[in-house]
Amino acid sequence: MVSFKINIIKMKQLILDIQDLLKKNWKVILALAIVFYLLYSYADIKNGILDGWIGR
Repeated sequence: MVSFKINIIKMKQLILDIQDLLKKNWKVILALAIVFYLLYSYADIKNGILDGWIGR
């Protein structure tokens, strides 16, 4: 019974820590997500720009 209460307290603290992290650093997390998306989609973005500009 005691260990179950300890686990519940640890989970609540974990959730509070994650919420605090997101509140304080949401701009950095969003910037990283955008950078990763742009790096991952570079070939598609490049092809789209070239198709629109050159008209291939």
